[in-house]
Amino acid sequence: MSRTTIPLSRIKDEVEAMSNAGYFVDALAKFIGQVGADEPCVCEEALNGYVVGGLMAGLRIIGTDLMNRAEELNILIDKAEQPAAKRG
Repeated sequence: MSRTTIPLSRIKDEVEAMSNAGYFVDALAKFIGQVGADEPCVCEEALNGYVVGGLMAGLRIIGTDLMNRAEELNILIDKAEQPAAKRG
């Protein structure tokens, strides 16, 4: 049985994209939260409280998960790049 290998550069690109997407989602959630806290009338005109709350909750969950997964993959990549003797 042969193992299919994925080039490490491809994995690194995916990790960077995942991390950037997580950063974007987390920042958007914080922006919505800040506008809602500072200018509730503006938020109420555009979105009702239920929608804003749901958006914030979902964005935070997704953003945090993406950033954590990217961090975990970076750790695995670092381990894979180390010589076999140091992986121990």
